[in-house]
Amino acid sequence: MTVHFFTFSDEKGGSSRQRAFRVVEELRKRGVDAQIRRPPVLLMSQTPWPSKFRLIIELFRSLVRIRRGDIVYLQRTIANKYFFIVMATFLLLFRRKMIFDFDDPVYIHTPFKTKVFTRMADAVVVCTHGQKEWALRYNPNVHIFHISVDFPAYQRFAKRHEAGSGPLRIGWVGTGPEHLRNLEILASAFRLLISKKPPLFVFVLIGALKNKKVYELFQNIRGLQTEFIDELDWKNPESVPREIQRFDIGVLPHRNDGEWNRSKTSLKILEYMACGVPSVASAFGEMPHIVNDGVNGFLASTDEEWAEKLARLLFDMALRGKLGKAGQKTVQEQYSYDAMIPRLIKLIKSVSKSTIR
Repeated sequence: MTVHFFTFSDEKGGSSRQRAFRVVEELRKRGVDAQIRRPPVLLMSQTPWPSKFRLIIELFRSLVRIRRGDIVYLQRTIANKYFFIVMATFLLLFRRKMIFDFDDPVYIHTPFKTKVFTRMADAVVVCTHGQKEWALRYNPNVHIFHISVDFPAYQRFAKRHEAGSGPLRIGWVGTGPEHLRNLEILASAFRLLISKKPPLFVFVLIGALKNKKVYELFQNIRGLQTEFIDELDWKNPESVPREIQRFDIGVLPHRNDGEWNRSKTSLKILEYMACGVPSVASAFGEMPHIVNDGVNGFLASTDEEWAEKLARLLFDMALRGKLGKAGQKTVQEQYSYDAMIPRLIKLIKSVSKSTIR
């Protein structure tokens, strides 16, 4: 049996790198025959005619390699209508078993294609409880597999909470312009926090992308020191953990204002935790399923709670170390590849033995 992975993008894309390429690598280490098949769906969307015809032919060549008894693994493959038509037709005519994986609430923007693949799948793999709730409407066999963290790689950049001479660093990693409304939560909390006269701190925002609105949101806060890092080498697996290691506290604000935020993935919080950096996150969406408030991090719902919990961490180095170690333990035991891959292998074997839907 071979598991054939069809991906959203190539290895440069974060979702496909973590949900397909890295998963295939880990499956092979454990004796599972897994292959990445071309072309990636995003490439089909971006390629104009007549070159697109060549990619469709390439897709057909990948499909003829799939034998009876193999499993098709579709990782977020709903971005291109031609891929969708060819793949759906192939699955219907040749009756191959299929696992459908999506790691963001893509059904908001592409409901029809997501619904069709969800109905057709022998098993559905999602990232959050909100996504599972949606998928269960169309398929009873739905499993949560959070985006996993390469724990040993992040552990090499574990934070050592020690007394230092410089200001403490509160950090956020992401794509600033896309999260402007979420970042407004931090701006309000910082204004309140500064009024409490905490120890000196710097806010580090990674992913500002030289966006004027992101800069102004925090530069206009009196008394707040900021450091903007516009870009990282996102393809380098050490870039993110190396920067997180410089944080003393990680933050993940999410507005309680819609299905996208409620069902979005939670990679940032897992990356902070994997590096031993204590975090404060919004008590919304997937966060309460990961963060045990006061045990492996903090949850906050109001400006007052954000300011109070950030202040506690700023004032208490021992607390930062305690929550940081508990967060590392959580990631290692529940959200690392070593924790996730055995569960995925079990699911693959279950699908292999099942009758076709």
